[in-house]
Amino acid sequence: MGTAFWSSGVLFAAHRLSVFDVLEARPQSGSDLARACGLTPAGAEKLLAACASLGLVIEDESGQYRNSPLATTFLVRGKPAYQGHLLAYFADLWARFGELEHLLRTGEIGPREMAFDLVRPNDERQAAERAWVLAMHEIALGGQAEALCRAVDLSGYTRLLDVSGGAGSYALRFAEQYPGLTAEVFDLPEVVAIADELIQQSAVRDRVRVRSGDFVNADYGYGYDVVLLSGVLHGLGERHILRVLKKSYAALNPGGCVIVQEMTPDAPSPAAAQFAALFSLNMMSGATYSAEQLALWLNQSGFLRITVTPLEQACWFDHVISGHKP
Repeated sequence: MGTAFWSSGVLFAAHRLSVFDVLEARPQSGSDLARACGLTPAGAEKLLAACASLGLVIEDESGQYRNSPLATTFLVRGKPAYQGHLLAYFADLWARFGELEHLLRTGEIGPREMAFDLVRPNDERQAAERAWVLAMHEIALGGQAEALCRAVDLSGYTRLLDVSGGAGSYALRFAEQYPGLTAEVFDLPEVVAIADELIQQSAVRDRVRVRSGDFVNADYGYGYDVVLLSGVLHGLGERHILRVLKKSYAALNPGGCVIVQEMTPDAPSPAAAQFAALFSLNMMSGATYSAEQLALWLNQSGFLRITVTPLEQACWFDHVISGHKP
């Protein structure tokens, strides 16, 4: 366990250096890769050996390396299941987990992470924010959106609001699933700009639109049949959670429903429960709340007919908690 970060370091470095993109074009020797990626020959050989030990690349009898099926599927830019933006997000957390003791003692990020943020150029900051939004999109495409669609039935509903909807991944998927549904992605201006890029590439672009605003403080409007809160509540404390839920309630038509998708400590698999516990350490506010606690907050906000559905095959969020407005 103490050396687990070594593997992460290898993965992050190989991805940033475009090793998997280069190997996808053709097999490479260590010296070939050194020239292609700007590495020392010794560094390239060591990196390839480490990647091979992790199952990321495969060495043939002539000493040439190629991508493993895993790397080809998830680590090559342009592939349908590419997860590189998610890796970039995890790499951004490197400094925070390295100073975890400081965060736990003070509730604030550590001095090294703070110093890095202060000197980080604005274009790098914007690139990191974009990577985060696209990382969440990759999670949705990686099976989370399908799991959510299987867990809820929106038949008969016509208007959905995706609060703090990020790239609009779930709004798009629901619009694809239900031809009579229109959806609105509500998030910060810089986020919905990215969502709009993806929406315009979609076959359902005429039924999905964006609206900018601060989801904690702004009103949501009225006349919706569904309010989706996917991965929203774990970043908030109780006071703000209740505010968001009550605004969601107010935005719904009678008979409408709220859908909360979250990671929880009572996840259906040990691996998912472990992920939720570790992820919670990264947050300076909020927590990974139990499904029971989330259901209680829905009830306190006026929702009835509350259901809790575990997501057995999801890759990030493990429960859906839904409730209806009388």
